[in-house]
Amino acid sequence: MRNKPLLFGILLWMSCSAVLTSCNRKPKEVLAENEYYVCSMDPQVLEKQPGMCPICKMPLAKTTIDKNQINIIKLNAEQKKLANVKVDTVRVSSIGKETVLNGVFAINESGTEQISSRVNGRIEKLYHKVLGKEIKIGEPIYDIYSRQLMLAEDEYLIAVEKSKLLGGVSVIRAAKNKLLLLGLLGNQIAELEKRKQSKITTTVYSKVSGTITEISIKQGDNVNEGTKIFKLADLNTLWVEAQIYSDELDLLGAGKKVEIIPEGMPEEVTEGEITFINPELQNASKINLVRIQVDNSRKKFKPGMQVYVTIHSDEKQAIVLPVDAVIREAKHSTVWIQNAEGGFESRMVETGIENNNKLEIVSGLQEGEIVVVSGAYLINSEYVFKRGMMPMADMKMDDMPMEKMNQSH
Repeated sequence: MRNKPLLFGILLWMSCSAVLTSCNRKPKEVLAENEYYVCSMDPQVLEKQPGMCPICKMPLAKTTIDKNQINIIKLNAEQKKLANVKVDTVRVSSIGKETVLNGVFAINESGTEQISSRVNGRIEKLYHKVLGKEIKIGEPIYDIYSRQLMLAEDEYLIAVEKSKLLGGVSVIRAAKNKLLLLGLLGNQIAELEKRKQSKITTTVYSKVSGTITEISIKQGDNVNEGTKIFKLADLNTLWVEAQIYSDELDLLGAGKKVEIIPEGMPEEVTEGEITFINPELQNASKINLVRIQVDNSRKKFKPGMQVYVTIHSDEKQAIVLPVDAVIREAKHSTVWIQNAEGGFESRMVETGIENNNKLEIVSGLQEGEIVVVSGAYLINSEYVFKRGMMPMADMKMDDMPMEKMNQSH
C-alpha cells in the first residue's frame, strides 16, 4: 500500500502531459479547392499538404491555382520555336470520303511522234543515241547516204538548168516538191542550187519535238522508205493509269477531277482529269483500268513513277483541321486553342469524317478561333510535365461549358 501515492503521481503526470500536448498541437490545415503546395523547381508536383518535394527535396510552397486556368499553358517565344508551334484560324472547308487507288505515270500515247526514213539508204551518222534525250524541231537527227536522194537532187539541178534555157518553172516546181517529200528542207534546196552539185550524204533535220522513247536502228544500218528510226513522246502531259474495282466505278466518270500524289513526293500533289475508263475487266478479274491525264509542263514527273490517286466523294462543308492538330485519347479528343492573352487552352472536341490528312470537327470549335495545327503534341507534353496530368483528364464532353460547345455548321 506504500506504492499507491507513487502510482497516483505517475498517472497525474501523464494526464497533465497529454493535456499540455493537445493544447500545443496545431489543428490540421484544410486547404481550399484551388489551393495547393507546389515546388518551384518541379511545377508538376501538386500536393494538398506541406512537406518536401519528392523529386528535388526542396520545401513545397503554398499557392492558389485558378480552376479556370488549369487547362491553360503559356510558352515563351523560344519554346514555340523549338516546338515548331504553328496556329491557324478555324474555318469551314470541304471534306468527304476518300478512295485511294494505286497507279503509275505512263506516256500519253496521243502525244507521240515517229520519225521514219523517207528514202532508201544507209545511216552514216546518228546524232542521238540515248533514250530520254529531247529532240527539238530543226535539230539534225541523222546523216544518210541515199542513191535515191542523190538522183532526185541531180534531177532538180537539171530542171533548174533547163528552166534557164526554156524559161519554164513547172519542171522546177515538180522537182523541188519531190525533194521536199524526200525530207529536205527549203534552205537545203537553196544551198543545193548554189552548190550546183549533189552531196554523197545528206543531213536530215527533225520536223517534230519530243523525248526519245525508242531508237529502232543503229549507226551503219540500211533503211528502207518507212523504216522507223525514232519514237518521240511529248512529256508535257502524262497519263496516270490506275486500277479500280468494278463495284467502285460509280465514284468515277469521264471529266471527274482526282488528286494525284507521286510516291515519295507528297509535296508535288497535283490534280488530274479522268479521260478514259476501260469497259473491259482486266484478265477476267474484277479490276478496271482508269486513265487520268495530268499536266507535266514542269517535267517533275517521269513515266514509270508510282502514284496514289485519291477520289473524293460525298463531300460536305464542315470545320476541318489537319489530323495532327487533334490529340486523340481513349475517351475523348482535344485541341489546343490560342486565347487572347497568347496562352494555349486545351479544348475538348467531337470528331467526324477522317481522311488521309484532314479531320472533321463536329462540335467544340467555331469559325474564327485560333487553333494549334503544328506542335500540339509537344504542347501537350509540356502541360503534362508542368501539371503532372493530362489536360481534361477527368472531364467528359458533357462537362464542357456550353459557350465552348458551339456546333459547327
